[in-house]
Amino acid sequence: MEVSPPRASRIRTSRRTDVRLWLGLVLVVGSMFFGAHLMSQDAPTVTVWQASRDLSAGAPALHLQPVTVALGSVSDDYLPVDEQPAGQLRFPIAEGELIPRSALEDVSGGPTRIVTIGVDPLHAPIDLAAGDRVDVWSTPSDNPMSGPVASADVASGPSLVLENVLVELVSADSMGSRLAVVVRVAPADVASLVQASRAGVIDLVSVPALSQSLSSGIAS
Repeated sequence: MEVSPPRASRIRTSRRTDVRLWLGLVLVVGSMFFGAHLMSQDAPTVTVWQASRDLSAGAPALHLQPVTVALGSVSDDYLPVDEQPAGQLRFPIAEGELIPRSALEDVSGGPTRIVTIGVDPLHAPIDLAAGDRVDVWSTPSDNPMSGPVASADVASGPSLVLENVLVELVSADSMGSRLAVVVRVAPADVASLVQASRAGVIDLVSVPALSQSLSSGIAS
């Protein structure tokens, strides 16, 4: 007897599965076109002030540059370029950050004094500028021009004179061999700063923005 092979059955795809597949494709394609449409639209932008370098707490808002950004509903929280920053910074601002209105305030602190000290360019930060904060160190010297200094003081090495001092101005002589650094200090700190600058070599150490504190015993 000849046995005929069984007929191949046709696999039928569920019509419901086809509908779901096509619906999923339509949703994916539609979302892609919708996203592209949103990206092609220009978001409202504003031009505000941005810090071009680290800004110190207690200093005026110097070293700024304009930048155009999209801030949305918080645009009023930042200073536009048609508004000049007034007052002093309540907290340090890192390079590249936008200047918020809340960072500035009118501060009427205690009495201060302006002192100019001579510094070798190699003993100061390379990019030292007005608005920076520095620690002032002094190393006693036996140079006759500096006056009499005890040998024990010379051997003791450098000592910290003042911390977190605000720099008001930096000026170099015509040869670039000497810097005149103007700093703002409390009246009680004037004597120690003047004595240290005459008795030895002054070194200025930069205080990074994230390490600054206004409670270091000096005036802002």
